[in-house]
Amino acid sequence: MSRALRQLVVTWGALVLPLFVCAHNGEFLLAKMTLRADGTCALRVTVDTEANFNIQDRAQLAKAAEGLFLLSSGKETTTLTKVAGEPTFFAETKLDPAAPLGHTAEEMAKSYKLEVAEWNWTPDSPKFVLRLPELSPHTVVLWLNDETKPAAKPRWVMMIAEDESPLIVAAEPAPSDRTGKIFALVALLALSLLAAFFARRIVAKRLG
Repeated sequence: MSRALRQLVVTWGALVLPLFVCAHNGEFLLAKMTLRADGTCALRVTVDTEANFNIQDRAQLAKAAEGLFLLSSGKETTTLTKVAGEPTFFAETKLDPAAPLGHTAEEMAKSYKLEVAEWNWTPDSPKFVLRLPELSPHTVVLWLNDETKPAAKPRWVMMIAEDESPLIVAAEPAPSDRTGKIFALVALLALSLLAAFFARRIVAKRLG
């Protein structure tokens, strides 16, 4: 795909990718970014090892994962693995029905040799972007799965070397969660002060 043509879809897109990238298209890496209600994030990258030109097995996926994405929160840019830690790896045989590729019923029914790398982390800054490094050989379809907005259409972007995603904003923790944590800290502090008070009373009586 030419850079000019790809530029047409290098912003958060609509429900389904245009016709020129529809169907299974195993040469793409499919990257699903899940934003959870508690503020944590998960990035799942899936590769069809029988159709991808650059990655044919888990060992090659593990090697590629080391520098697959760069993450920038405005303060610094570093590899995703440095921020999120090492990914977990596992195999799957079915396509993700949520992927914005217009999969047909026949494609969804087939079995594939899919390898998956998944990162799970809590970002230091809730606002960040993902980038593909210079000279990256991969074409990535990245889409958002925002669990705080289950009815929203998935937003997607197609990325090649040096491309940057639109801004990703992680969810804020639920107010009830924050309130519960604050209450627990206050209760712990109160118990500590009460214990210290009675300890001093006991010591004073013994000395008296």
